[in-house]
Amino acid sequence: MKAAKRQRGVALLSALLVVALATVLVAGILDDGERGLARTRNLVRSEQADALAAGLEEWALQVLLQDLASDGRRDYRDDAWSTGIPPTDVPGGKVAGHLTDLGGRFNLNNLARNGVRVPLEAERFARLLRALKLDPAIAEATVDYLDADIDRALDGAEDQHYLLQDPPRRAANRAMAHASELRLVRGVTRDVWTKLAPYVVAVPAGTSINVNTAAAPVLMALAEGLSEPDARRMAESARYEQVGGFAAELEQLGVVFAATTGVDVASDYFLARAEVVLDGIPIAYSSVIERRDGRLRVVERARGAL
Repeated sequence: MKAAKRQRGVALLSALLVVALATVLVAGILDDGERGLARTRNLVRSEQADALAAGLEEWALQVLLQDLASDGRRDYRDDAWSTGIPPTDVPGGKVAGHLTDLGGRFNLNNLARNGVRVPLEAERFARLLRALKLDPAIAEATVDYLDADIDRALDGAEDQHYLLQDPPRRAANRAMAHASELRLVRGVTRDVWTKLAPYVVAVPAGTSINVNTAAAPVLMALAEGLSEPDARRMAESARYEQVGGFAAELEQLGVVFAATTGVDVASDYFLARAEVVLDGIPIAYSSVIERRDGRLRVVERARGAL
């Protein structure tokens, strides 16, 4: 009798073990299936997002061509390209796009051309830093980071400084690929970069600042003695057809505008941004577009960055 009970107990345990193993196997199969479905869904959504971003980039190219045809070689803050595409429903989510004029920003790569310091641009960058209440010595440190030599300027920094950092590194001694490289320059902390980011860009050297789209701190960088209130007023109402109009307004304010070099009323570079949300997951795209001599060219694309 005891043996029979013992056998029934063993049989019950065996049955429970079989059920448990079957449950684990079924759960594993279902999990593999869900994982496979998730991978497929993510792949499809990723390709869909890429296609939507490509469409928004094409929209940006067409808008810039139309603007060139209507306004000629002049760009204003309220041009058609500034309108953008509001969040629009698409299968599985929403998409939005807008263009930013990079011509209204200070081009960091102008600080050194062909590896040689450009004094006028260094002075302008120092004024921009002062306008933002930042240390103007960052200007010379940035020049040293970009120029081809290894000679340290008075307020600059070369390999001797960077090799002592953690991790150690060297000065780039070349043009920046992206403005965020400024974070590697001596004195540029996170807070400094946060203040500077809206006013700087890193595109090929030789660009000019568009006084029609530049913000007040950038206008203050162009002329010594331009006050912040005057710069804000000028930025808000700017519709200059020629640089001479900007210079004349400064003269009326008693501000000396010594050099028109590197100043324009048109822009050569624009940033097209696409914001795609699919299945609640946001994906950001950006394209830097060059518009020069009536032709458009995408010079940089990035995913996951704005």
